[in-house]
Amino acid sequence: MSTVLSIQSNWLKKLLRVFSNILVGFFILYFFGAIFYDGPLGQANIWNALVALIWVSAFFYLWRKMVVRWKKLLVALVGCLLVIIPWSFIKPSNEKPWTVDFEKTGWVEIEGEIITFYNFRDFDYPMEVDGKWGIDPVWRTKTVHLSKLQGMDIFHDRFLGNFMAHPILSFDFGEDGRVCLSVETRREVGEVFSPIGGLYKMFELQYIFTAETDAIRVRTNVREEPVFLYKSALSIEKIRYLFLSSVVVQNELKESPQFYNVLNANCTTSIRNQFPSSERSPFDIRMLVNGLLDEYLYEKGVLETDGLSYEELRDACQINTVAEDAHSDPRFSSLIREGRPGQ
Repeated sequence: MSTVLSIQSNWLKKLLRVFSNILVGFFILYFFGAIFYDGPLGQANIWNALVALIWVSAFFYLWRKMVVRWKKLLVALVGCLLVIIPWSFIKPSNEKPWTVDFEKTGWVEIEGEIITFYNFRDFDYPMEVDGKWGIDPVWRTKTVHLSKLQGMDIFHDRFLGNFMAHPILSFDFGEDGRVCLSVETRREVGEVFSPIGGLYKMFELQYIFTAETDAIRVRTNVREEPVFLYKSALSIEKIRYLFLSSVVVQNELKESPQFYNVLNANCTTSIRNQFPSSERSPFDIRMLVNGLLDEYLYEKGVLETDGLSYEELRDACQINTVAEDAHSDPRFSSLIREGRPGQ
């Protein structure tokens, strides 16, 4: 009996050791990233990588040198604090050298039924003589009437295929026009989007209200990313709530900027968080790895389907060819909707 207990005890110790090593490995990997992406010598550069390697080397050396368990825990605590303390002082800001497409901070005023957008983005993308796309940055003021809100469409930009996509909401205000909402990483000059960097404090979160000819053409025509246009099946009450809560978030971000986070504050989860917790859809991995977010919305009945299967609906809703042909046409918004399910 004692032999059996001894064997069980040894196996338990081995399992605890393995679990401990995995935990320490995860700890080291995460804090290596924190130093690399948010370190003292810039963001995601070779110098921060060098600092991170020095930190890892020192941690491993001291960890292996210590034999007593409490000393190992002390090494882990000190190593953690060396990263967490300076990291905690990194604060989000609206005052940085932003790239041209994120240069302005928008906000909205509501006076009864009148909604006024300030720094509403309305860029044009003219074709230049060398065959490349130009950019004409226009930030303007736009007014719509809340009483004219009559529907919403969902654009699904699958820029990394089934792995990652970007949803854009388009609110239809009838004769007042359409207003797109794009929840984005606000990037500084020289920065590019990084899903791993989005785990740290690399990007600020930005809610951008923009013209459809801006938010969609830059993706379908300039970047040549596959974009799908779906008609929302949500009630007008939910659409109205989603719009107004998005306005509230944009105004909050103007006064109190926040960091983007690929887990709990990305282009999908940020919108989900606008609803009260009791009304949110159950979490699904496709909210994070959101290349198939449209499949999830199809399953939840959020999209108008006209009785089509998901695969049939997706094929019928891709707009790239029409968007390219209608690039300079003032009827762009209506042309990309002709013949689409639910339109």
